[in-house]
Amino acid sequence: MAVTRLSERIVAGLTPPAAGRADYWDDEMPGFGLRVSENGRKTWQVMYRIDGRKRRLSLGTYPTLSLELARDAAFDALQEVARGRDPARNRAAVTGGGFSFEALARAYLERYAKRSKKSWKLDQQMIEADLIPAWGRRTADSVTRADIIALIEDVQQRGHPYAANRRLALIRKIYLWGIEAGLVLTSPVVNIRPPAKEAPRQRILTDNETAALWQAWEQMGWPYGALFKVALLTGQRRGDVAALRLMDIGLADQVWSLRRDDGQRHEVPLPGAAVEVLASMPRSDSPYAFPAGPRGNRPVTGFSNAVRRAAEISGVEGWRIGDLRRTTAAGMARLGASAEVLNRLLERRSQAPAGLGEVVRASVTNEDLRRALDAWAGQVLQLAEASRTLWHGAGAPVQRR
Repeated sequence: MAVTRLSERIVAGLTPPAAGRADYWDDEMPGFGLRVSENGRKTWQVMYRIDGRKRRLSLGTYPTLSLELARDAAFDALQEVARGRDPARNRAAVTGGGFSFEALARAYLERYAKRSKKSWKLDQQMIEADLIPAWGRRTADSVTRADIIALIEDVQQRGHPYAANRRLALIRKIYLWGIEAGLVLTSPVVNIRPPAKEAPRQRILTDNETAALWQAWEQMGWPYGALFKVALLTGQRRGDVAALRLMDIGLADQVWSLRRDDGQRHEVPLPGAAVEVLASMPRSDSPYAFPAGPRGNRPVTGFSNAVRRAAEISGVEGWRIGDLRRTTAAGMARLGASAEVLNRLLERRSQAPAGLGEVVRASVTNEDLRRALDAWAGQVLQLAEASRTLWHGAGAPVQRR
């Protein structure tokens, strides 16, 4: 028996005993600990006395149940004991039946999404914003079709039909993965249809719309107006632009280096217009170019309101941030950028035969990208300058046909 302050690092590094099992108890929460069996199984447990008898309650296994969640479950169990009740008789109330929906969702993130999906951060955001608040401490197998339908209908009624589709797809994937991993037996998502019919979005902003929005962004200022400008000038994704850190820009060559989860780097030469936007940013202690809040310890959020504000100022209705990326690609192609240049800039797969695509992609240099981006930035600034005479007062646009 060992007593120590359990941490994620310590728990992950515990090795199985040569035979039998070994118990490790937490000195921060007496009665809470981890049992490691010779087969490598790590089981969270809480020891307590009820009616003078010593009892042991298993809470779940690591890493399916994280240390943080196990501690929460142990605290709930010890609270039950303090009230004179045996937590083993009401196990579902304490541990979520031994396996809560939150444990399932976090296991999906750690054991599947982070290893297999570039978009795992979007999954994490949906899980933490909607799914865990709704069903976190319930048993994973107690979530019903009615619960799921109610959640996605609520998201749809808030005016986000495509977001409702995404959450339904994520819930379906979580349960299918859980079945494959042996964590749940069935999925409650069977035969639930997506609430909204989707068609691939193809909108590309016209020259007039681009100019009108640019003027609106200038009126909006920092951070959203500047963020939208950089997104249009570089063609990069919203999340990447929002998380832009000045330390990721080489001062000598003005190349923005984005780090990917697989260790690769995506390099984007910044056109002069984008550098000017970033150089005009207010001084801040934040590492982010577009920080959220005064402390600036995370990237800016709240894009929906900013998009709506830009639409009100510019008169350009129904635009989305994703339209900027398509508009950049279309504009650069119109100015003569090759498919190879666009594929590398936008991180798209090449249409070349297997093996040849990477060769073609590698042949595109940063100077090739810079020339194409500079040409596009020049076009955008030309459109913006030509449109200034069409604006009056504080930025109200003249109606365009």
